[in-house]
Amino acid sequence: MRSTLPLPVASLVAPLLAAVASLAGCSPAKPPAAVPPTVRLVQPRVLPTEDAADYQSTLEAIREVRLAPEIDGRIVAMPVFEGERVRRGQLLFVLDQVQLQAQVRTDAAEARKDRVNAERYIFLNEQGAVSTKDRDYYVTQAIQSRDRLQATAATLGYKNVVAPIDGFVGNLNAKLGDVVRAGTQVTSVVDNSRLWVRLDVPGELGWKVRPGLPVVLRAPDQRQLIAQGRVGFIAPSLDRDRQTLLVKAVFDNPDGALRNDQRVSATLVFGRGQSLSVPEQAVMLQAGQPFVFLAVSAEEARRRLGRALDPPPLLGLPVAVQVPVRLGTLQGRTFPVLGGVAPGDTLILGNLAQLRSGLSVQPSRPLPGR
Repeated sequence: MRSTLPLPVASLVAPLLAAVASLAGCSPAKPPAAVPPTVRLVQPRVLPTEDAADYQSTLEAIREVRLAPEIDGRIVAMPVFEGERVRRGQLLFVLDQVQLQAQVRTDAAEARKDRVNAERYIFLNEQGAVSTKDRDYYVTQAIQSRDRLQATAATLGYKNVVAPIDGFVGNLNAKLGDVVRAGTQVTSVVDNSRLWVRLDVPGELGWKVRPGLPVVLRAPDQRQLIAQGRVGFIAPSLDRDRQTLLVKAVFDNPDGALRNDQRVSATLVFGRGQSLSVPEQAVMLQAGQPFVFLAVSAEEARRRLGRALDPPPLLGLPVAVQVPVRLGTLQGRTFPVLGGVAPGDTLILGNLAQLRSGLSVQPSRPLPGR
């Protein structure tokens, strides 16, 4: 006995079975093709470049005098202010000198008395009235008194501390009324009209250094030029421990824009020329090695990679190929190329993180002339 479905149910099942049969006979749908990344294409350019090295250093005034009294005393006058411009010989501060002035007056009177006695005994000796021995005694007394007066007067002079050079008064480490000891620095006078910067050049670059090489100071962002000087001193030997060569560059500073003890970024330029250069944005680092992506034809990509391209290249689109490069020091926003890129190559900018060798790319716009 064969069972049958009710007519309404049979009418619903039949179309469903037909649809299942239809799906079973179809192959799975293909996924949509991947969209190639959009990139910008540029070509390397020949630009002016420098063979240079950067250093962090500190400007130093060539003439800076630290002033300290040569004898003890109390400061009784200080007619200058910090930062004031002074001339050579201008009074900076005065130590108390009442006792020393009195001693000078005493020694001066003694010297006058001994000089008069010496002159009288010289006259009497010439007349034969006194012996030569007596004359020499009083002459010696006069010479000793004179020397003693000169020494006391010199000591009194140490009480007046004057500027030894033209320049600006530095920080005042003592105030009016303070007692200072001999050798204790009170202030300094700094001449900022000429400064130098010390550069510790690695020994392996020492052969490149010669007098007169330009040295450039730039602002922290490396774009704004501050000053330009030249190498004026090269040490005759390397530092034994660090194996560096001390080089000093001198800078004229007529407008006073530079300051003593100012931290600066200095670039020592060994030479200038022209070099093939690539934009900074075209370079990526992997494990410390710089790379760029070149846009080449599919045939050239297969030749460079030595394999078939997977996925297959898209018709009419260039293919990205990653190549290692050797670069010089970043200059502005470009790197000089030392190897790995030729003048006729086409570089890829943008979306570098999405690229891999053998992948088709979509240029945002064609290169000029194409």
